[in-house]
Amino acid sequence: MFEYLLRVKALHRLGMGRPFLAAFIAIFVGAVIAGVIYACVVFHAVNERSHPPHVHAHSSSQ
Repeated sequence: MFEYLLRVKALHRLGMGRPFLAAFIAIFVGAVIAGVIYACVVFHAVNERSHPPHVHAHSSSQ
């Protein structure tokens, strides 16, 4: 990853970096947003599964 960032900076010095840099930032921000959404969904599912169910089965042994 570090080598890739160095290449991006090298392209920027050559004058070809602005579109690539904008695309890289857009992809990075999109990946962060997708990761946050995914983490929220997973944590919500874990939270729901950790609580006992609200509907209890009826016991027929009375």
